[in-house]
Amino acid sequence: MLSLCVSITTLFFFASASAQASPPTAKTLNGTYQGRYLPGWDQEVFLGLPYAQPPINQLRYRWPQSINTSFSDVRDASTYGYSCMQYHTKFNISEDCLNLNVIRPSLARDSTPEKDELLPVLIWIFGGGLYTGSTADPQYNLSGIVKVSQEIGQPIIAVSLNYRLGMWGFLQSPELLEEGSSNAGLLDQRMALRWVQDNIASFGGDPKRVVIWGESAGAQSIAYQLFSYDGRNDCLFRAAIMESGGPTGTQIQDLSYYTSPVENLTRTVGCWTASNQLACLRNLSSAALFAAQPSQVWNPIIDGDFLTGYPSQLIRKRKFNAIPLLTGTNTDEGTSFSISSPTPNTEPDLFNGLMFWRSYALSPPTIRKLLELYPNDPCHEPPYEITNCSVFPSKGLQWRRGAAIGGDLVMVSGRRKMCELYTQAKQPVFSYRFDTTLYGKTALQGVEHFDNTAFSFQNISGLLGPSPQYDADLRLARAIGESYVRFVNNLDPNPAQGGVGGNGSSIDALTLPYWPKYNIGNPVNMVLNASGPYVEPDTFRKEGIEFLNTFDGSLYNKSDFLDSDSSVDIGGKSDNGRNNDISGDSDIGGDTDIGGDTDIGGNNDNADIRRLKWS
Repeated sequence: MLSLCVSITTLFFFASASAQASPPTAKTLNGTYQGRYLPGWDQEVFLGLPYAQPPINQLRYRWPQSINTSFSDVRDASTYGYSCMQYHTKFNISEDCLNLNVIRPSLARDSTPEKDELLPVLIWIFGGGLYTGSTADPQYNLSGIVKVSQEIGQPIIAVSLNYRLGMWGFLQSPELLEEGSSNAGLLDQRMALRWVQDNIASFGGDPKRVVIWGESAGAQSIAYQLFSYDGRNDCLFRAAIMESGGPTGTQIQDLSYYTSPVENLTRTVGCWTASNQLACLRNLSSAALFAAQPSQVWNPIIDGDFLTGYPSQLIRKRKFNAIPLLTGTNTDEGTSFSISSPTPNTEPDLFNGLMFWRSYALSPPTIRKLLELYPNDPCHEPPYEITNCSVFPSKGLQWRRGAAIGGDLVMVSGRRKMCELYTQAKQPVFSYRFDTTLYGKTALQGVEHFDNTAFSFQNISGLLGPSPQYDADLRLARAIGESYVRFVNNLDPNPAQGGVGGNGSSIDALTLPYWPKYNIGNPVNMVLNASGPYVEPDTFRKEGIEFLNTFDGSLYNKSDFLDSDSSVDIGGKSDNGRNNDISGDSDIGGDTDIGGDTDIGGNNDNADIRRLKWS
């Protein structure tokens, strides 16, 4: 979609004295913040910066409101703010959680030719099924990727943002829809993006060169941002990196789906008989609302404003924001998204499981077609490293078949659809398949969902295994980091001719081959394999994925196909209480120092991963 972008750049303000002498400061539109210098990283961080008014009391459930006050004192920004409300976590949680973090190279030691040059910006949106996660998760420490940018001479500034989760961000009811408050969590993200536009120049960032980056539900959130407002380009970002997520995964339901969950919630907290249930919910204490602990997973709906239609409908109408993309999935996504109930020993077991799986409400004709296109062939099913045709009775004799269907349906088909769609929109698209088994994972787990994150974040979590056995993994992580940094700077992951990166990199990155742009006539992926990356045709499981993509990249909701000519048939709704989680993400940690003075990665490697045969 075409648009006119008018850039209003905040007066550039550097207030960074000698990093050893005094902490760094930055002046935002609302006031000045004092951050912290990390000598081990040669970086400056500003943590817990509020980007909206606290969504508490009468602002609970409402779309985020801009900060409407200013202050004259210098406020501390040296520690994380609160994480958003969620269950089963060690994070320091509060409803007052709309904050973000800025990590930048030390300006006093900036090696760029011009000290006043604004740096490109990379914004991280975490995943976790839209019900868990935090910027305080040590796995999402952005110091690693910023350090890569410093070392290859292409410095960037990184930002991470918190947004409301679960029922605090995605409660869905007729009252909220009428009020215009549905999908508040996605609007939190957008408010943070607007804050960056207004303020990032004060930290040394270029608001015209912003790239957004997310994994799992974070990548899906990016897809929703791309389809929002009929694809209107508000100039909040110029490109996106999407890891294992897109417009499919978490289900978009219609409002009626949430009738029973809303009734259960309001009955639990004593608001069922209130004349104004929404006002009653807003008047509850935070502790009383939290104690309700509903089992429902809340997801976005079509609200007629932010989301005016399902992705399939918007795709057909060409209503999406066309920008450059770097996107990919992991080899064995299906081991995280397999059909497991009932235990899939037979084809009827798989059939019955798919009827209710992930609330997709697939119809019998659709399921029969999927089973036809994905025959039981354990020699060529996830986990793809196991090629001796083994089956695993404890998981079900046809578990691998269900994993093949599930991984393609939830993750791989959507990635391919986005590559095709954005290539057809004449945007540069770079696609990958991550194909390195994470240290400590078994062959049965394979290269599963979320495993790539330790590499993208430069082993900040220390998951890549000990040196020297696993040094190749660390070198692959460096290569991924370099590619991302180059994409943020130049919208191309390849090194400039004669530039730093690949061979000769100061951080000993694994050399990637030339990464071609996606091409409809000759589609390819970069295979990120520690034993030797290579380029492959993106044509595996062609017939099955083509059938899945007759959904036009949409979610599998009946109402999504009322105007479709597709032969795919959708059935009725499935049970409200079924978990619809996109993430499969690993355990979440507690609040920790963003940088610390420890080694950026620790040496590790996974040396003997071979090229896999794909069906």
